[in-house]
Amino acid sequence: MEKIEILKQMVLFHDLDSLELIQLSKLVTHKKYEKGDMVLAEGDMGDSLFVVKNGQFRAFVIRNGVEQQLATFNVGDSFGEMSLIDKQPRSASISALSDGELLEFTKESFETIMGYTQKLQIKLLQNLVNDVSLKLRRTNDRLLHLM
Repeated sequence: MEKIEILKQMVLFHDLDSLELIQLSKLVTHKKYEKGDMVLAEGDMGDSLFVVKNGQFRAFVIRNGVEQQLATFNVGDSFGEMSLIDKQPRSASISALSDGELLEFTKESFETIMGYTQKLQIKLLQNLVNDVSLKLRRTNDRLLHLM
């Protein structure tokens, strides 16, 4: 039940009905991290999406030996969708800012979800587009403040 409450908070899954959320919750894996643990490394191949169940995580890159923080992720936030979609290497590293837990959706579990019903597939694709769009808008705002 706890997974379902977290999933409801996500942009990706907020409008799914109870049955869809139950089906979805059965396909996620649960991972625990301690403060400072690396979750993902920039440049690694990846094929999964993560949702913050609790704790806080950060995205960063290292350029010319200098670490640059890109984003902070809290409960209900997701990351990793780019590699899930485009099958390219991870664009940033992710580490735990505190002890925390993540829910992981692998490529296989995402494909299973997409195969349930056309209605669910449309909802998920629309929500994925909305989530990526929201993140792009935040990035644009951040870039404007740097100029």
